[in-house]
Parts: sequence; C-alpha cells; structure tokens
Amino acid sequence: MAFLAGVLEREGIPFETADAAPGRGNLAARLAGDGARPGLVLHHHIDVVHADRRHWSVDPFGGVVDGGYLYGRGSLDMKSLGILQLLAVAAIKRAGIRLGGDVVLLATADEEDDSEFGAEFVARHRPRWLAGADGAISELGGILDTFSLTRPIGIIGVSEKMPLPVRLTARGVPGHGSLPWPNSAPNRLVRALGRLLDADRSSRVLPETQQFFTTLAGALPEGAGAGYDDLARSLESAEFRSAFLANPHYAATVQTSFAVTILRAGEKRNVIPAEAVADIDCRVLAGDDPEEVVEWVRRAIDDDQVDVTITSPAKRPNLSPTDTVLYKELAAALQRRMPNVSVTPVVLTGLSDSWVFRRHGLHSYGFSPFVLDEAELFRVHGIDERVSLENLRAGVQAYAELLIAILGGSR
Repeated sequence: MAFLAGVLEREGIPFETADAAPGRGNLAARLAGDGARPGLVLHHHIDVVHADRRHWSVDPFGGVVDGGYLYGRGSLDMKSLGILQLLAVAAIKRAGIRLGGDVVLLATADEEDDSEFGAEFVARHRPRWLAGADGAISELGGILDTFSLTRPIGIIGVSEKMPLPVRLTARGVPGHGSLPWPNSAPNRLVRALGRLLDADRSSRVLPETQQFFTTLAGALPEGAGAGYDDLARSLESAEFRSAFLANPHYAATVQTSFAVTILRAGEKRNVIPAEAVADIDCRVLAGDDPEEVVEWVRRAIDDDQVDVTITSPAKRPNLSPTDTVLYKELAAALQRRMPNVSVTPVVLTGLSDSWVFRRHGLHSYGFSPFVLDEAELFRVHGIDERVSLENLRAGVQAYAELLIAILGGSR
C-alpha cells in the first residue's frame, strides 16, 4: 500500500487509506471526471498467498525479470493488474485527458482470505469511496490462447461460485484403540464422507455457462465439443455426463461442488476419540439455496450421529448482466487486444471481490487484457508464477483505451 501511495503522491492523484485491522490496509484514489457519466471502480487485492522459496527457481518476492517474464508471487494474481490500472490512470492524467466520469482506484487487503478486512470493510465503512460509480472491474478474465483451441477465447467474469463452509461432526463412544469399534466417531465420519462424495447431485446449467460452452465448442477441433451446444440436454445422457463431469473444471461449472479439505479427530494412535470433524469447501452457483444444500448433504450422509453445520454466515452468489454498456466495452477491449478472439461471459469457479460490489449495487466484472495459455494459468497459486513483459506493456495501453471508451475523454 505504501508503494501505491508513493506513486499516487508523485502523480498528484489524491488518495485515502484506511486500516481494517493491524497490517490490513486499504487505499482508494480518485481521478475526477466532469460528472457527465457515472464513475467506474478499478479494484485489485494487494494480498497474496504463501510461496515456499524452496520450490521456486527464483525468489518469489524478488520481482525477477528473466526471459521476457516477470516472476513473483502475485505477478498474475493480481498485483500486475493493479499496476496496469495505476499506470493507465496516471497516463490519462499526464496526457491532460478529461474523462466524463470519475475513476476510482481501489486496493484492498483481504481477498485471499474472505474479504472481511478488504472489500467488505470498504463497502461497509467507506461507502463514499464508491460514490458516483455504477460499475466495477477486477480480476479473473482475459484471453485464453492455448494449443487445444483453434482460435482464442476471451472471457469476462459475470459471476463466481461462492464458498459455503460445511462441517461434518461425527460423535461416538471413546475407547481403546486395540478394539475394532465399528461405530466410532472416525469410522462414522469416513463412511459419511464416502456417501457424500459418491452422491449424485443434479446439475444446473446457467445461461452464461451455456454461452461459454457454445463459444468453446466453436473454438475446439471438429467434434471435440459435441454436445456442448445444449449442455442441459446432453447431461441427461449417462455416457456424456460421465465424460463431462470427469473434467473437474467442467464439473464445477454445472454443479454444487464438495472438496474435503480439513480432517480432525484423535490425538493419540491408541485412543479412539469421541468426536471426528471434517471441513468441506462447498461451492454454490447463483440461484442455489444454502439451506437446501445443507439439507441435501444431511440426506446424502444419512446418519443422525453426524451433525451438518455451516461454520460462518452463508454468502449467496450474485450475477452481473451481459447487456450493459460496461460489459460491451470490456468485450470490445478484448477484441482490440486480439482481433480474432471470441468473447463470452463466464461463471468463475474461483472467487474474487466482485460479489461484494455487486451486492452494493455495482455491475461488477472480471476482466484482464492478458493473453494467457495453460502454462501461465496453472502457475497461479503455484510455483514460479509469472507474467510476460509483452502482456504488461500491451495491458497498460489496453486499460487506458478502455477507460477512455467507457468514460469518454477530451483535452
């Protein structure tokens, strides 16, 4: 945050900061327009996930440039996009271009956890930072140009699956580990988890998901996208359904998903504990009812000695429309970046801060001017995360052109 503040101060762009908690700072800067149009929020998170230096070929926090790439944790997720936003706004100010609406640069602290000290703090305690804006742009979009596609696909995030933190707590009689207690808490939990993971929950294809797979089918080699043009109908076929759901990325787009992430039980090998707990990262689609999901889990595990609870307040997924001026300008920006790209909305299986700003009345989209392949995407949250220098150079221009297209401009 201090780095961003220093650049803004040198550029003469006014800003404010606010700490939601010790070490959890947020920043907002505003480049004022003439008020002819609503403003636009450009937001990025300044926190990153852990990086283990032992597994990287470079210092993950060293900002190493090598072979045409910038390496470092956050180089894609998502400090680079924050820098693009900053440089585009600075370039517009330096050029003396007067926009029709305000641009708000927002840097938040807490997206990689649960947004409580970042986007949610801003929405609750600094709503004036968002005043006058009707749209917001953040991460999780871009252009996919991979070896498996016959032409590139541009994606714009319009919704995200939301985490629903589900906990299973099994209880049983404690005892000595030398005896085979079939209904011990750990045994009950293991069987309950097996039934849950084997259960077949029905699929649901959102219109935006259908549009993505229709676009994908048109960019795949002939025959590779068979059945994608009417996904809901195709999923009624057992053969198609089995093959489609075998791809975890595809399965997550049409289903409530359950991933067992934390298991806790006894503390000594020879003591059977009275309680065993599993925390599950459940992700729900827009339109899912969290209470219905919990009831479905209870039926699936079918054990009255295993409690099913939600460990924090449920957040309902939301969605931004594709018929707005903002969405259309984002699509046009991707087409300027790569003229042969096919642009489609996408419901993201990961999470960004966009849901917070949608809930507070802004049309919010995931957008990036980067052209990426599988090798780059799989490095996010992984080893040797990087972004190409060409993406950075072209990205600043793309962002500046985007702001002028959306907000207008004159000297």
